[in-house]
Amino acid sequence: MNVFLWKDMKRSFLNIGFFGGMAALTILLMAAVVMGAPLNRTRSSYYILANVFGASGFTPFAAVFPVLAYATRFCEEYQSGYYRMIFSRMSPLRFGSIRILTVSLSGGVMLAVPIAAVCIAAYIFGVSGVPQGSDEGLLDGTIMLTYVIKYGDWYIVAGKTVLGFLFGCVWALVGFMFAVWIPNRYVALIAPFVLYESMWIGLDGIIWLNPIRLLRGDDVGSYPLAAGAECAYLLVVSAAIMAGLVRRYRNG
Repeated sequence: MNVFLWKDMKRSFLNIGFFGGMAALTILLMAAVVMGAPLNRTRSSYYILANVFGASGFTPFAAVFPVLAYATRFCEEYQSGYYRMIFSRMSPLRFGSIRILTVSLSGGVMLAVPIAAVCIAAYIFGVSGVPQGSDEGLLDGTIMLTYVIKYGDWYIVAGKTVLGFLFGCVWALVGFMFAVWIPNRYVALIAPFVLYESMWIGLDGIIWLNPIRLLRGDDVGSYPLAAGAECAYLLVVSAAIMAGLVRRYRNG
């Protein structure tokens, strides 16, 4: 099990989908930093972050990136019949536990690293703390203002990075879930995006279940609540994956 875990972990990160997706996402988010405000510390860091998460076009397509790394691997194993060899050596629950870990970590890291990078860039090129001058009142009525005053700017960086990581974990696993139940690579790549868009529109009135609101965290009114909702989604999707793997095992 330890050997398989180590090998699966390496495969989940050392692939073109992971590096390509992370590079594309980093370029997209950094472009919003560079083009959204002058980089001479004349605007608030939170003005820059608002451009990144609100005007960059990232959030409507955020679910596309996590599935690129390793979520569709099971499709290849199914088509080649290799999954039968795996099940002959370990139970579907043990395999599922390992694959859920590796898929979720690769998807989570793919989003967390670029998000942390752009947050740091916003504090380097912008003015941290409570917005002043032309940006005064920018955070009025938001949970971010409370966090900045009570905990400091680091809490925003940590919160958005953690939420990005959990979001990446969830939607990478959604891709894995589709791969298990419908082992077609194109379905596993496209279906998560369709589901994400459907939930965004259909759950518009339920903020704490709306995936795009959970990624931002600010609209939910609590970063811990948003993180808790993401963890609940993780459990639901993981249970669906396990059910699908058990079904595959029983059907041979």
